[in-house]
Amino acid sequence: MASALPSTRASRVPALALLNLLALFLPGAAGVVGFVLWLGDPRLRWLDPRTGAVHFGVIAIAGALATFAGVADWVLHQRGARVVGARERRVELAALAGGGAPLFVVMAIATLSASPEAWLVPAVVLALATTIAIAYDELTFHRKCSAFETACHRALTFGMGVAWLAWMHGVFVERAAHG
Repeated sequence: MASALPSTRASRVPALALLNLLALFLPGAAGVVGFVLWLGDPRLRWLDPRTGAVHFGVIAIAGALATFAGVADWVLHQRGARVVGARERRVELAALAGGGAPLFVVMAIATLSASPEAWLVPAVVLALATTIAIAYDELTFHRKCSAFETACHRALTFGMGVAWLAWMHGVFVERAAHG
């Protein structure tokens, strides 16, 4: 069976591209691991799918949508549909790892914190910083993207935003309702 990518091309994937892919997968993978580790923790009752919590499903579906869209975009670039320079890769890495990773850490701490409201401002600030990095990337590098690539970017951003909003509602509204 022939590979979709020639072996010479596959061996030349830039290190920044691999870091971007890792940064794309890390929050979702860490979220799943954390959820499994703390499944019985009473602080996560608002997120437990066994209690019918809608938030869990919304976070899972929106996060999966964002991840799949990000992977589709990454593969598109690796196949040479649009050349991505080092400067653009650095901006994408800043959005994913410089904004998204710290945001994920703050979200995890807030989720497990006895007083999550103390983490509200840092979560909002990091979400805004990540949004600014994404907007800069889109407005600077993606003005001439194909319709498919634009759809990938929008699905990635939409999925991340919806998952974050579901988390915000769960931690700061539903959790308070569950005591």
